[in-house]
Amino acid sequence: MFEKYLKKPGEDKNQAPKIFAVILAVILWLYVMNEQNPPIESWVTMPLEARNAATSYVINEVPDSVRVKVRGPRSIVAGLINRELTAYVDVKGLGEGRHNLKVTPALPSNLEVVEVSPERVQIQIETVVSREVPVEARLTGAPAKGTLTDKVTIANEKVTIEGPKHLIETVEKVMAPVDLAGKNADIAIDAQLIPVNTKGKEVQGLTIYPEKTRVTVVLMAAVVKKTVDVKPVTQGELPAGFVIQSIITQPEKVEVSENTPGKTIEKLDAVYTEPVMLAGINKDTNKEVRLQLPEGVTGTPPTVTVTIKIGPR
Repeated sequence: MFEKYLKKPGEDKNQAPKIFAVILAVILWLYVMNEQNPPIESWVTMPLEARNAATSYVINEVPDSVRVKVRGPRSIVAGLINRELTAYVDVKGLGEGRHNLKVTPALPSNLEVVEVSPERVQIQIETVVSREVPVEARLTGAPAKGTLTDKVTIANEKVTIEGPKHLIETVEKVMAPVDLAGKNADIAIDAQLIPVNTKGKEVQGLTIYPEKTRVTVVLMAAVVKKTVDVKPVTQGELPAGFVIQSIITQPEKVEVSENTPGKTIEKLDAVYTEPVMLAGINKDTNKEVRLQLPEGVTGTPPTVTVTIKIGPR
């Protein structure tokens, strides 16, 4: 029963060459690999990120990238160019404040880290806060000629902004920009909201809820104004034996206005009163009369007083 454990004659002699052949093959393989694919060192730039941050915190001042010197087979190192490698700092368990943390490259197991530059970085951890701020429309651009802004309506009077405490504290309000350039009809858009500080500059790095709000702008025709002379008009004749010595209006000039395009006002140098009837006037007289105005034109005031002074013929 022990026959299978007994060595056959000459067995030791047969195994020795086999073992030697295996060792020689390994040596030759290592030699070829070192000759054909030797280990090399190379600097690689890697994006840097913060990992394991609590949701109630935000990480600031993290450098965009670090440089890492790696060592490994030439074929592997050369292939790093097309791979997405990252380095990271672990902020797990850290609280608000500044921290000096070690940089850890995330590399394949067949690569060795020789050097990291910088080895440690300073980061700032801040609490995420939120608050409500007012919304204001920011109208830019000039509407079409002869068009003015009449009324602006914003769907959300206030919105919530969220982000690092030091940024939230700088925000005065949120702007809803609306471009009126060339517009001649009412506008209703969903404006992208922009938080700004007391100087009107955008504060970046914040989240806004909601991101947009509906802004409605009602446009109206512009009013063209002009100041012109008032000329009194009389009709009929004074009783026999009397003549007009003077006739004036108070005021002597009025402001007239017209919705665009204002072509009527452009040609208007004076406006006339409604006729003052002279029949029956035998003494100095004041008459309040309306102005005769072209269609679409209004006067301020709409009436004037005509003073007629008479004397004997």
